[in-house]
Amino acid sequence: MLKCAKIAINHKSSLESGVMIPDEQPIDIPPQNAFLVPFLRALSTRHSLTRAEIIAHLLAEFQLPERALNIKQGNLSIILNRVGWCDTHFVKAGMVIKEQHPTDSQHDRFRITPLGLRELSQHADQITVGYLQGFYLGKVIRGAKADDSTSEAERTLYEAFEQLGDDWTIIQGVSWISKDNATVGEIDFLIAHPKHGVLVMEVKGGIIAVQNGNWTSTNLYQKVIIIQDPCIQAERNRRELKKWLALSPKTRQHRYAIFPALAFPDSQFNTDVRPDCPQDIILDIRHLENIEARLLAIFAYWQSRADKDNRHMDGRKAVEALVSLFQVTQSFQPAIVEIFKRENKQIDRLTQAQFKILRQLHRIRRAAIMGGAGTGKTLLAMEKAHHLLTDGFRVLVMCYNRNLQTWLELKLVHEGLIVSTFHSMVEKARQWAGFQDPPMTIQEFDAQAPDLLLDACHVLRQIRPDKLFDAIIIDEAQDFQDTWWIALSDLLKDPQNGIFYVFFDENQRLYARSSTIPMADMPFVLNENCRNTQHIHHAMNAYAQSDILTECVGPEGRAIDIRNTGDPQKDLQRVLHELINEQGVKSDDIIILTPASKERSQWKHLLRLGNFALTWDLNNDVSTWVRVSTIYSYKGLESSVVILTELDKAKDEVRDILIYVGISRAKNHVIVIGDLPPARR
Repeated sequence: MLKCAKIAINHKSSLESGVMIPDEQPIDIPPQNAFLVPFLRALSTRHSLTRAEIIAHLLAEFQLPERALNIKQGNLSIILNRVGWCDTHFVKAGMVIKEQHPTDSQHDRFRITPLGLRELSQHADQITVGYLQGFYLGKVIRGAKADDSTSEAERTLYEAFEQLGDDWTIIQGVSWISKDNATVGEIDFLIAHPKHGVLVMEVKGGIIAVQNGNWTSTNLYQKVIIIQDPCIQAERNRRELKKWLALSPKTRQHRYAIFPALAFPDSQFNTDVRPDCPQDIILDIRHLENIEARLLAIFAYWQSRADKDNRHMDGRKAVEALVSLFQVTQSFQPAIVEIFKRENKQIDRLTQAQFKILRQLHRIRRAAIMGGAGTGKTLLAMEKAHHLLTDGFRVLVMCYNRNLQTWLELKLVHEGLIVSTFHSMVEKARQWAGFQDPPMTIQEFDAQAPDLLLDACHVLRQIRPDKLFDAIIIDEAQDFQDTWWIALSDLLKDPQNGIFYVFFDENQRLYARSSTIPMADMPFVLNENCRNTQHIHHAMNAYAQSDILTECVGPEGRAIDIRNTGDPQKDLQRVLHELINEQGVKSDDIIILTPASKERSQWKHLLRLGNFALTWDLNNDVSTWVRVSTIYSYKGLESSVVILTELDKAKDEVRDILIYVGISRAKNHVIVIGDLPPARR
């Protein structure tokens, strides 16, 4: 039978929330995440505070009486424990500095950092334990499943694992999508040791009980919750992980000894649960103070019983390969953003909002991601494609704009990848299927393209299934026609369950066509502009068509510079002289954008403006030539400096959208030649 750990609370009560004290009102103690922002806000109002002063502030904030400090979980005051976790996470995240008192923790002194002030000002509504964990790396590595839903039991183990030595590697929250079916695997903790192997650990909090094969957990509120059988979960995940490691290009060259383990940090087990679930593989409340000894004992138990194909662990390299497989990266490689030359150079990183979506996509096979200009949709699509390619999937990345296709092909190079527009993909698929189509006009091909693709996919499924894809990622999805979507699904090896992600921005819908994103669930929303300066962000938002606006996290930058002497060519010549000759900006960091076509624009190819010439070749590498493009063709791309011209030639029905797209292409500076018309909204 199971011997359960009991939670004692002073004043003859047994609940953390709604604690009843005889003849007194119940006391409700907020959860851990509710303490975080008040903790940080208290520090923002003073130069520094002691722990005792912070506790007093929090009691006042939550209108709690002083006797609430006596409510305990085990031997710990719940409120002191909550404050302790605030201390731990904010200090590790770099948002708070602590000066530790030599003898009395109540006199520890805390001070908020500039990072803490910035996060409190800009992202107070996002601050949770999971959000803070994204700012630091301790012993425990956060995997794709490690998010804000981290349980109290997992947090208890998280702290215990920090005691382990350098030989141990812990990954919290591991998930994957199976290649051969639609199932998803999830593991609470992977515990790896270069000599002993890997433990697949399932964690269950609360007081655990088993009756007639049914498992339950009783939480602090005395609520009994039916839970899945953790023994079955751990063994199933062990088998699936073994198969995945054997298939992944990152890990298949290594041998792994993989064993199941269970953790019940709030309970105590004195006997086996059943023959296939012995207490020898269980970590419970007694083992938290010396967790390394217990982990070694679990390894020893399994190693004496392991099959011959599950006995060997290939050392540190095998562990490193395991980490590289499941750890989500936070920075893009290669660094794809070149900062304006006169400003400090930096590498663009995923914002916390983007990082969270990237983790969530690791567990979801189909999703739509919506975001305004500058929110990193294309970068996020590239990062997701990179992850899938690394895992051995065949991937199709699609976009509407041919120039964006060319740029993506330069940035994403892999034998398992195809980058294409819709019409180019139709032509490729027809060639793979062996069709020889008669000549067609552009209009005829556009009208027949979806059916042509469906026919090609039908043939490929029979004769060349290797040409089909495991995953499709679409950027600029707002410009795709409704008739394209069914045909696109047919390019998947599994049209029903294949991986399918679409990225879109309704503010950049330049083409008057019907397009409904084919996703049943609500889209994920990217709401942080990480490309533009504050001035550019503010200017472009005035022309946005959607009410879903974004927040800019970039530097202040410069106000938009408007030049209008009545002579556009002289104005442009003067601007180019200032930028290139006087300020040292490279010509390839400048783009001249116009709503007019190459034929209608006054900016003719090789037009001379002083020492400079204009070119419509975006791949130009001549230092005295400056690139020109239509706004339509430059959608999805970016440049340090954008010079907007000929806005009077924009069609009325799309003028505001074109200005929005044009301004948003600039990372650092926007110059307008002529008038900048006010937004019509």
